[in-house]
Amino acid sequence: MVKGTASAGKKQTITHIRCRRCGRHSYNIRTKVCSSCGYGKSSKIRNQKWKNKTIGKRKRKK
Repeated sequence: MVKGTASAGKKQTITHIRCRRCGRHSYNIRTKVCSSCGYGKSSKIRNQKWKNKTIGKRKRKK
């Protein structure tokens, strides 16, 4: 099969819908798991260190 206009026309299926826990458009219909918060896989909310910005410590002025 060629990778061109004919292949692009077949991409009409929806893979992700809105998640009921985090509200983001990242809940996979097929696997029943949210890629953002991990709903459907675990009760704990999924988070990574690289995902959120770190809050730097403020230096107190003397």
